[in-house]
Amino acid sequence: MAWQMDATMVELCSCKALCPCWLGPETKPDEGWCAGALVIDIGKGSIDGVDVGGCRAALIVRWPGNFFAGNGTGRVYVDTRTSEAQRSALEAVLSGKKGGMFGAVVGPAVTQWLPAKSAAIELARGETWSLSVGDVAQATLTSYKDFSGRPATVSGTAAQEAFQSKSMELASAKGSRWNDPDMPAWEGDSCTKHAVSWTG
Repeated sequence: MAWQMDATMVELCSCKALCPCWLGPETKPDEGWCAGALVIDIGKGSIDGVDVGGCRAALIVRWPGNFFAGNGTGRVYVDTRTSEAQRSALEAVLSGKKGGMFGAVVGPAVTQWLPAKSAAIELARGETWSLSVGDVAQATLTSYKDFSGRPATVSGTAAQEAFQSKSMELASAKGSRWNDPDMPAWEGDSCTKHAVSWTG
């Protein structure tokens, strides 16, 4: 059976704005290596007949270089409020086992998958956004704006094509910290926000 999601995706990484990996495989992350996270807030969706509307999940990965080069170590976090069926379905999709964007992009980029975990995932929208993944991560997101107060957006990058995102809004997540127990802790400033519609 197929899967489909309409979601908000928040991407954060260890670089300063804007993470060079968005621009393609020729670029080099600020630190030489890259650690990143996707926090996904699903508006509506279904995976193999399991309704996942209203669910949240996160994917945390560390790469030795540009993410296009792969060889990453990753872990899926699923919100504690999901059912067992929803959790299993989301783990399968985010780890690339169900094809679609995650199968094409995330699967080849992650060599080692750590066991999935449950954590309370919060995402609050407002003038600034805040998010947390259990005791693993906290971040405050402040949108970059032009002199008229309009959000700064980017379109047409290589990674946007891969992630099937037509436009991304740029934000600062300065001071955010990610501390998965089985990966080196990292801090970052780079953040992008996306409205996505995925199928697989």
